[in-house]
Amino acid sequence: MKLHVGCGTNKINGWINIDAVAECHPDLLHDLSLPLPYADQSADELMANGVLEHFDKYMRYSVLGEWARVLKVGGILRMGVPDFKKLLFRFFKFRFDDFVDTLFGETMWESQIYIGHYGNHKWGYSQQSLIEFARQFGIEPLNIKTKGLNIYFEGRKTRHVSQKEMEPWLIHSHNNKFGPHSHQMNFAEVTEKMAEFKKQAG
Repeated sequence: MKLHVGCGTNKINGWINIDAVAECHPDLLHDLSLPLPYADQSADELMANGVLEHFDKYMRYSVLGEWARVLKVGGILRMGVPDFKKLLFRFFKFRFDDFVDTLFGETMWESQIYIGHYGNHKWGYSQQSLIEFARQFGIEPLNIKTKGLNIYFEGRKTRHVSQKEMEPWLIHSHNNKFGPHSHQMNFAEVTEKMAEFKKQAG
């Protein structure tokens, strides 16, 4: 089984094409912030190009955790994300408007489909930070390169990381250390607060 998550209109034969936007006509209409409807270690490959950066610093743990959960040990994960460092160097000094537009994403897919908040970029990666993030979920890099403004990562799952193992992981917040509350939270606390927010939002 091969899963193509966040497929948009780029559907690939032989893959299960998954997206949250009905107008893209995916094989499976699914919000990627929610658990995938597949058993642990059931997928041989998972591909996500231009997807992970659309989740914030907390939600990305749940999202990549889900991708890793359904991937078999020995399975292959392929991801493409913008190279945040390259974006900074290329645009910021002379082309501020282009930098902002590229950084925060496009909410009108192919100038046809309004995808709203799904199109906004919410986190940035360098090659090293992407490698380090993936390794937490038992994904070891096989190949990583930057082409144009994007990082392309290919990794193999070498071990299965359970939800229980993830719970004590600490997520740091640089800004919160200047306030009255803790500048770090474990993943279990983050998951609880995200669930509370979803419940309140309806």
